Amino acid sequence: MPLSRLTLLVAALVLTGCEYMGLARPSVVEQLEPPVVRLVNELPQVDRPNEALVTRIYATGGLAHARLGDDGIMRGEMWARPAQLIWTPAIIVMPEGGRLELTVHNPDMMKHAAFMPSNGGHRLLELPPRSSGRIAIELDAPGFYWFGCPVGNHAGRGMLGFIFVEGGVPPQARLDRPPQPQPPED
Repeated sequence: MPLSRLTLLVAALVLTGCEYMGLARPSVVEQLEPPVVRLVNELPQVDRPNEALVTRIYATGGLAHARLGDDGIMRGEMWARPAQLIWTPAIIVMPEGGRLELTVHNPDMMKHAAFMPSNGGHRLLELPPRSSGRIAIELDAPGFYWFGCPVGNHAGRGMLGFIFVEGGVPPQARLDRPPQPQPPED
């Protein structure tokens, strides 16, 4: 074997064990879809205590913004990824509180369900295999609202997500208290 081929072979073997080469593998690169890119771009705006949790659990599900319709209702779509127990997107951002209508698709061969938060309780949308449905929820106050799939142990295996409602707190809901200490920034 000529020296240049041997050098190339040794370099390839060394690089395949390198952590950075793992990032270029097709299975990793294919997860960098537009919703995941939006998630990565938006994370710096999320407060620090929640940022680590969001980046670890939901990075592969991505992020989408609800679209405000002319009728004042926000709308979005999400999918159950076939054979992966992941919601796509896993994070839905509402620019303010209000009504959200989600069309949920289940292209998977197994049953799923969307257990969604709503003012004063929850809503449940059952999704038989290869089906779609629509669920309407109301979230009036800013904050993080968790949702998941209650079928079997799907939520325990990662089929979770949350709705991030942006906006200010209405005056009647504000607490009269002094500013709270914050963790130092790195």
